[in-house]
Amino acid sequence: MCESHVPYSRRVAPSPAGLNAADVASPASVFLAIPCIFYAVKAIIGVDLDTLRKTGWVFDVGAQSAPWYQFYKYYNFRKTSFSALLATMPTQLALLFFNILHPPLNVPALAVSLNVDDVDTNRELVAHGISNVLAGCLGTVPNYLVYVNTLMFYRVGGGSRISGLLLAAATFVLLIIGTAPIGYIPIMLVGALIFVLGIDLIKEAVWDTRHRTSTSEYITIIAIMVAMSLWDFVIGVLFGIVLACIFFVVQNSRRRSIRALYTGASSMSTVRRPSAHREYLREVGKQTVITRLQGFLFFGTITHVEETIRKLLDQAAWERHPIRFLIIDLALVGGLDMSSAEAFARVHRLLSAKSVTLIFCGVSADSTIAHALQAVDLWTDHEEGVEAFEDLNQALEWTENAYLRAWFSVTYQQKVERVDKPI
Repeated sequence: MCESHVPYSRRVAPSPAGLNAADVASPASVFLAIPCIFYAVKAIIGVDLDTLRKTGWVFDVGAQSAPWYQFYKYYNFRKTSFSALLATMPTQLALLFFNILHPPLNVPALAVSLNVDDVDTNRELVAHGISNVLAGCLGTVPNYLVYVNTLMFYRVGGGSRISGLLLAAATFVLLIIGTAPIGYIPIMLVGALIFVLGIDLIKEAVWDTRHRTSTSEYITIIAIMVAMSLWDFVIGVLFGIVLACIFFVVQNSRRRSIRALYTGASSMSTVRRPSAHREYLREVGKQTVITRLQGFLFFGTITHVEETIRKLLDQAAWERHPIRFLIIDLALVGGLDMSSAEAFARVHRLLSAKSVTLIFCGVSADSTIAHALQAVDLWTDHEEGVEAFEDLNQALEWTENAYLRAWFSVTYQQKVERVDKPI
């Protein structure tokens, strides 16, 4: 892949991480001195370049006679094997996925390392897409932002637009004249660059973060570093994603999804009613239990909710505080998975056995939460003993009307019995 050292769409390049002229000149002077000292020693010893290339002191790029546009002459669609092209499709899709994945990973990480706050990740994605489309049309390798090379480019003073243009011009010159100049670069120079940058990156990732991250995050950092060292970069990224998902489930499972649990005696609707009615509703409201949930409900958090409701239906608790309505407020719930919807279905079966009505509120019929509940037939038009309202006030008003209807029915029946009773 083509290594892009500078973010493609950056319009105004910031100064490299607060480096001054002395900070940039010091390492640059050291690295510029390495080839000078190397060739001075070579002249003193009297060793020729061919010997140095064969013994691994200088890069051996081999002899080149073909022009840079030679590979374009190999294009011949009549000789193209489409079966071979289809056979490589899984690899191409994997490369495509990784090429889409690396800007959201590398661009924010690069911004943190360079102390840049005005990075637009969406713009970087669009720029990478445009550059890769152009690369495909021109038949060349795709664009790829290498975090290490880009960071090194900035830290040696390449933070301006002119630096980016000079780098592009130097790359174009190498394209025209070939890689012959690389055959004069001492390998120790590149090794020193990689060694110094590797130490700096390990210090930044492992040592500087030891007191700034949680234990799980630090374990993830160490695990990614080990996986990348033992295998490769892709395996390290995938291993880090899996480990982060595991820690996410563990950490969110410890959070309580029940924000509040109270009865209807302490919360009534905003409907204006006679004082006698309100007094009666405040007394019978103890049979209404309101459970306000929060966050995202999944298999790790719904267990506590289900256990809490089961305790309310326990025989001992039922004898002390019987329940007529159970209101589950989902206004603060961001979503729920299939396991949570099935847990609510189990709760509904338990409530139906005791003639308790399950009421959902804070959810509209066209929301994703409603669709998840409808998938397990847990909705007003799918199952008896289930009601749904858009907010808690409507749910409370519905339960209060049910209580009042029962009260009026009993009162009317008592009046009829007194009238029919013989004197």
